[in-house]
Amino acid sequence: MDNYKRRDFIKLSALGFAGIALHLNSLTASAQQANGYLGKWDSNTKLNWDAFLERLTELAKTQHDLPWNQKRYTKQVKHLLRQCNFPEFENVKTIFENYENKRENWFESETLHKEVDFQVSLFQFERGEYIPHHDHPEMTGVINVVSGNLLARNFDLVEELNETREVTYENGYTAKLQKCVIKEVENEILKAGDVSILTEEEGNIHSIMPNQFSQVVDVFTPAYKEDTKANWYSVNEEGFYLGQKNSYEAEFVVS
Repeated sequence: MDNYKRRDFIKLSALGFAGIALHLNSLTASAQQANGYLGKWDSNTKLNWDAFLERLTELAKTQHDLPWNQKRYTKQVKHLLRQCNFPEFENVKTIFENYENKRENWFESETLHKEVDFQVSLFQFERGEYIPHHDHPEMTGVINVVSGNLLARNFDLVEELNETREVTYENGYTAKLQKCVIKEVENEILKAGDVSILTEEEGNIHSIMPNQFSQVVDVFTPAYKEDTKANWYSVNEEGFYLGQKNSYEAEFVVS
């Protein structure tokens, strides 16, 4: 009996073990957060969802430190995205598993996280669906291709021309179109794992055209607001504007 008393036995029922297992994810998240506070994250650390948001929240605060270095910020977000395996995150995995092509000839979108300083969105494209030329006013964007591949084109607004015209659409809506000149600064095929960047001043006008079923995670900084109004551009690509290489005449609706 004495020998028995000197031994320590831990008996776990199947239910008890399951209970501990359920807490492992939260313990792992807490451990990653603690490591973050201790400065143990580096460019090779694989982040879970909570750690990703925590780090992104800290980075996004830099937009309030004027002047804001958008190039440095977007580069940091790019590295952060590359530390994530989004299909392993439970919230993203659930969306992937429940995917439906609800809108023919248009992409499906989900907001994964949103606060004032930034927004994380997921876009899923069938082949043939695309996002035409548009901008992100006063915002940066960092685009991470999770699966598939796509053609990404980025443009700078060079000049607003002193020329407008009015058009009336089939629904009776009349709009004023402003002519402008845009210059293509990036034209690349992005595959899974690749990241593309735009800032407020560089490459802010862009289009996305997937070559197959593709899934993309975007980080927008700051987040979209109710009154955020993107401009959509109709681009004349029959030739370069005044013979200037990679420059095109375009139009957008004047609000």
